[in-house]
Amino acid sequence: MTGHISDKLFNAASATLPISLLPDQTAASPLLVAQDLWKVYETPSGDVPALRGANLSIYEGEFIIVVGKSGAGKSTLVNLLTAIDTPTQGKLLFGGKSIFDLAEDERTCWRGKNMGVVFQFFQLFPTLTIWENVKISMDLLGEIPIKERKERALELLRQVGLEDHARKVPAKISGGQQQRVAIARALANDPPLLIADEPTGNLDSRTSEEIMELFASFVARGKTVLMVTHDRGALKWGTRKIEIFDGVLQE
Repeated sequence: MTGHISDKLFNAASATLPISLLPDQTAASPLLVAQDLWKVYETPSGDVPALRGANLSIYEGEFIIVVGKSGAGKSTLVNLLTAIDTPTQGKLLFGGKSIFDLAEDERTCWRGKNMGVVFQFFQLFPTLTIWENVKISMDLLGEIPIKERKERALELLRQVGLEDHARKVPAKISGGQQQRVAIARALANDPPLLIADEPTGNLDSRTSEEIMELFASFVARGKTVLMVTHDRGALKWGTRKIEIFDGVLQE
């Protein structure tokens, strides 16, 4: 299935879509808008929809928690909201600009400027020190002056409580500390939006609470956070709570 979604499949999902997830034209302009996002995978046994007509507006200052079981479509949603993947159908709008109309290198640049992405498995460079792992995002985008990058990396590590570990390599710190480094790296280019995919999935309950407190502290300072998780306990942190079930979003 390419280019369009069958009417039968589309109508089945659209009938259950809450109006509250659609862009509110009477409110302040949203930071990011997903319109009718579908992701359908073709398999030998037929088409498999992983995301079904997602409509979602994200506003500045929100802490959105999207909760769902394994296989519900959480990672697919993240990959489309960050434009890491492209949809079978639908649009992603940022500042009125259609992101999926951009070339791949333009999307990469857009993501580097406007989003910090935090993954479950940290994805730190093992041979770089902690502060170098934070600085590398600045090096790749190239917008922060070179002479300011180390100091900014150290300041971000201070904000996440790891300045004293700056010269260690990732293997010398705990999993919770590595996730803090990943969060600092996501903030390196001062993006307005953080998107986190199961950021506490590999952490114990106490460390998970510390990471959630850290996200909440950045929201309090003006950042916007969308987090997907299987952990319903995380819902207490959200200013807005959404469930994803079989690829359908429900507020």
